[in-house]
Amino acid sequence: MMKDELDRIADELSSLAELGIKKAKAKGAKESEVFVSNVNTLSISIKTGAVVTRQGTSLGVGIRVVLGKKVGFAATSGVDEAAIERTAQEAVDVARIRPLDPKFNHLSDPVKIASKDGIMDNRVLGLSETDALKEVSTLSKTAFEYDKRIKALFGGIVVQKGAFAVANSRAVAGCSKGAGVGGGVYLTAVERGKQKTGSESVDTRKLVSFSDVGSKAAQRAIRMLESKPLRKSLRTTVVWENVAIAPLLQGMLNQASNARNVQEGKSFFKDKLGQKVASGIFTALDDGQLPEGLQTFRVDTEGIPLQTTNLIEKGVLKGYIYDSYSAIQEHKKSTGSASRNWPEPFLSTPIIQTTNLMLKPGAKDLDGLTREVDEGVLVTDFVMGSGHANMTTGEFSVVAPSAFLIEKGEVKNPLEPVTIAGNFFNSLKNITNIGSDSKITGAGKIPSLIMTDLSVSG
Repeated sequence: MMKDELDRIADELSSLAELGIKKAKAKGAKESEVFVSNVNTLSISIKTGAVVTRQGTSLGVGIRVVLGKKVGFAATSGVDEAAIERTAQEAVDVARIRPLDPKFNHLSDPVKIASKDGIMDNRVLGLSETDALKEVSTLSKTAFEYDKRIKALFGGIVVQKGAFAVANSRAVAGCSKGAGVGGGVYLTAVERGKQKTGSESVDTRKLVSFSDVGSKAAQRAIRMLESKPLRKSLRTTVVWENVAIAPLLQGMLNQASNARNVQEGKSFFKDKLGQKVASGIFTALDDGQLPEGLQTFRVDTEGIPLQTTNLIEKGVLKGYIYDSYSAIQEHKKSTGSASRNWPEPFLSTPIIQTTNLMLKPGAKDLDGLTREVDEGVLVTDFVMGSGHANMTTGEFSVVAPSAFLIEKGEVKNPLEPVTIAGNFFNSLKNITNIGSDSKITGAGKIPSLIMTDLSVSG
């Protein structure tokens, strides 16, 4: 698949979306919205030598219709005319039996803001199964060659490319295209009965070499074989590597910045616009137009142009993210933050979601941040438990399998798994420095950072 073919697919999807609007109107819908997507996924995984390849295309349509203040939704795989007509009828039938939504006014109106899709690399679009298999083989080979103590490995590469189109009866019409590749490994090192893990991954819109991913993961695992227990609990400073803090940042800021949560009293940021909610060095954007961002598209899944929303500027809360439903409640416009669940987005209705979180970086890399700390803990690699945090109150407790003791600015011995706990929103005010090492992740473009006064035990 090359760019011209993806352009053709996008045009076809746009025509099908318009056809769906006509079918829904003929079925009696007062308003309607039609979302159509075509996503091709190539997945090659390896587990200690055993390789599994899967490739397939997810193609389907989801239709929302409005009858008065009743909203119905139906979806199906396949996008021929008969499937679209049948889905439109099912959506109308669902709407008839749905309860009234007193807050519903209408579907989204057009928003005219310049926007574009993220970076489109023809080398990603043209990446073949054979090419991907070579990269997976390299992932595995470099890991096992790094050190004979590497005994088990799971990893692989996923290539995803596709397009979607959305239209509604209020003259919204748009389509977006995208392609990306991700590769990573999770492996185990063993020595004298002790087992330690390490991981490394790269997610990108540009084709890169994955040749050093395996060796970097192996290095992470090997250095943890010398780990020692902390044997105490303390309140201390934590230096978070970018990949370690990214999931917690995304989960918390997405929940707190979600306008619908604010309206329903489920956000820590409710009634805090214009107030200081973070350290003065902390600036966070939701950048739906970041060229290299994994979630950068021309329009969101309601057909509204993606844009850059200022969330927190120098510690002060500046804004929330909106879909059309939440924006209408406040007589505002959507921020282009309506998302659906990939790789089959047509199966769900839109939810509010950050696109690419981007923190304003500082001047020092991870080593430079560490040298600032007289006593504390460095947390690297992944942490466990971010998804179980209380996203409303901010209370969290995570386990860090790859952590190190810091003394007088030097990284000392690795630690057996430690638990780190605190309140995320309080900790935003305790950020003392932010790194220069921003990395593209599923959360956005995230640097490492320092937080003080967290509980660490192990």
